[in-house]
Amino acid sequence: MNINSKLKWGIIGAGIIAHKMAEALKINPDSELVAVASKTSSKAQQFARQHGIKHAYSYQEIVNSDAIDVIYVATTHNFHYENTKLALKHGKHVLVEKPFTVNATQARELVRLARRKHLFLMEAMWVRFLPSLKKLKTILANHEIGELKLIDLSFGVIISPEYAGRLKDPALAGGVTLDIGIYPISFACYLLDELPTSIKSMARFSARGVDELASYLFRFPSGCLTTIKTSYNVQMKNEALIYGSEGYIEFPQFQTGEHFTVFKHEGNNEVKSKTEVHEKNHPNGFIYQVEEVVQSIRAGKTESHIIPLDETVAIMEIMDTMRKEWGFRYPFE
Repeated sequence: MNINSKLKWGIIGAGIIAHKMAEALKINPDSELVAVASKTSSKAQQFARQHGIKHAYSYQEIVNSDAIDVIYVATTHNFHYENTKLALKHGKHVLVEKPFTVNATQARELVRLARRKHLFLMEAMWVRFLPSLKKLKTILANHEIGELKLIDLSFGVIISPEYAGRLKDPALAGGVTLDIGIYPISFACYLLDELPTSIKSMARFSARGVDELASYLFRFPSGCLTTIKTSYNVQMKNEALIYGSEGYIEFPQFQTGEHFTVFKHEGNNEVKSKTEVHEKNHPNGFIYQVEEVVQSIRAGKTESHIIPLDETVAIMEIMDTMRKEWGFRYPFE
């Protein structure tokens, strides 16, 4: 790849999330989407026409193309491992939609392969790159509310019909933890720059046998506790409450929100100040992770410091630990 040329992208998978990425790639001046691949030829052709893409390929054709630098894997969770492995084996940099894989064993193998071949690999945890989250992390790093004591996160929705088939199907690695719960888990780890050392959790299962409602409790090395409630069939008040020794933060719609409130006190129950923080995010939040991929590859990096590969694997291990506690395995594991 010429360092001054546009990064040439291909997308594997032509579902809902792939459309959002296609639009984000149009916005980035250093990227060009040149190909899309689907197991269904007609679906790939329709996607290509809609987005003005030159090539509609099969999976094998897209990884064989010398015109493509990086592939975005946008298939269902159960296919992330094999699709990413195929792309890496054919010398492509890869951005893979979250969750990175279904379990940590798969994740570790992909990381080893990417490192062996000196290729860029990243989980598409796009919310980490939003300006609002970066602003929040800076405020916490500056100890504006003192030592962090507790993070309380709720993130639950009643999923719409277009997502229901995927989230409720064990064969597609459905369930709330891999699809929705991963957001608050990653959010807490990102803010604290730590991984939990103690994990407790419970889940309620659907008639089809996937986790539909779950609660997690983490203890981090710093001593901060994190509680998480998540569901795909309960409408929750989606928010982050972050408590420190000298104040607290209320962040409604924390996963995509643009404003939060900082309350400060002096170690007692009297709030001394209240500050509203507003940080604008682009309507298509995927543009920020696209920028990260482009900048990293141009700089010769093989991973992002914002979501390092070892942390991605560790978060998969966290979810493995909880599923083991529940006695929950997918039929293909």
